[in-house]
Amino acid sequence: MNALSILICTVLMGFQQNLEQKLEAMQWKSRVVMVYCPKVSDAEFKLQKKWLGEVGKDIMERDLTVIDCIETNLSAEDALHLKERFQYTPNHFCFWLIGKDGEIKLISNKPVKPEQLFGLIDSMPMRREEMKKN
Repeated sequence: MNALSILICTVLMGFQQNLEQKLEAMQWKSRVVMVYCPKVSDAEFKLQKKWLGEVGKDIMERDLTVIDCIETNLSAEDALHLKERFQYTPNHFCFWLIGKDGEIKLISNKPVKPEQLFGLIDSMPMRREEMKKN
């Protein structure tokens, strides 16, 4: 099992929680990448998952948790939370990076390359402090 699978499994274990509760529980502990798509078979979703799957060590190093938000699997409560907080548009791919502070740092309607994601994270003051400590 690769690092990304472990992170996804960890998120899935907390399946009893709704999306809002999961995000609140991760605040100040993890950065969060949320990947939304209408169906798991979407090409953009597959590409994003491929890219993230290739950089598991880098994901762990940056305290990133990946949450898949697949429209067909979302509860009505989670879909409402996505709509209210993240202004997502159903039926279109979307990618969000949420900082440890709970704030949205990046929104993209197309897959995000790991270099772009990690470049943004590594430029954040909190991440710079983490790198100094390590």
